[in-house]
Amino acid sequence: MKLEELIKKNKEKFTQTDLAIADFLIDNKNDELDLSINELAKKCLTSRTSILRFTQKIGFGGYSEFKYFLKEKDHRKKDQTKKEDKKLNQILESLDKANNIFIYGNGDFEDIIKKSIKSYLKDLGKLAETFQGRDEISTFNKNSLKDSTIFIIDLSDDPNTLELLSLISNLNTKKILITDTYSKSFLGNYTIHIKKLEKNKINSIAKNLEEIEKFFVKYQEYRMKNESK
Repeated sequence: MKLEELIKKNKEKFTQTDLAIADFLIDNKNDELDLSINELAKKCLTSRTSILRFTQKIGFGGYSEFKYFLKEKDHRKKDQTKKEDKKLNQILESLDKANNIFIYGNGDFEDIIKKSIKSYLKDLGKLAETFQGRDEISTFNKNSLKDSTIFIIDLSDDPNTLELLSLISNLNTKKILITDTYSKSFLGNYTIHIKKLEKNKINSIAKNLEEIEKFFVKYQEYRMKNESK
């Protein structure tokens, strides 16, 4: 169980001091908190007794057990980061070596993203073709997709996009999925998540493109790093 979940589960037992300790831990959850009980008490402007009581309230036998929990959390996070970095590097390598690059998506917002991706790739000296609609799905066959990379943008559960993903699932191509939901992540080799679009509201194009831009900045860094070898 995550620290936030433990805090939320036991929040009714908390005093104002406990809430202050909880706030400090959540605010610093991304840091490696290798602190003694006295050091943590000092950071939270409280006593070691209050820290001990807090750890017991959220289910630990004492501070040593709580500290072990935090260390294990940091190890799990580092392991996960390493796995994600390895996965990203594999995708960037495939993109750099791809014989062909395709971009597929249906819808107005998808069109904006397609054009942006094509522009990013052009800036990096890579050419790509954009596609849309059901008629063009037949374009993606075993020969055209050999050693290629395809960006698939699906923000609206489009049946044509899902049909394409099913059609090419076993083909020798790398699939980079751009979506606003986590339920489709398993359909691609790599997923770029953007903010979920809301109906009858203005959806920020700039903010949604930020995550996609980050991917291409990493691709640029990957290329520069390998060119310098």
